[in-house]
Amino acid sequence: MRFYVKVSLNIEGTGISCGRYLAARDQAGVPSVAFQYIQSIKRQTGYRSTIIEKVMVDGIQDITKKVKEIENRPIPPMDDIFW
Repeated sequence: MRFYVKVSLNIEGTGISCGRYLAARDQAGVPSVAFQYIQSIKRQTGYRSTIIEKVMVDGIQDITKKVKEIENRPIPPMDDIFW
């Protein structure tokens, strides 16, 4: 499934808005793919302080809350990983 995501970010006090066509397997995977896109923007800007302001899909669906939930997930402890 292809979709257009438009992201509005605040990077150290500077507003930025950008968009891109992305692909996901299904509707449930759209927030995760959008979050990965935001992570790529963070990499390009040197991981500066970034606040997600708005994430829109195809100009009609606001998924900001879902993307912020992914961003705020706790990092799992390393003891649970079996090597």
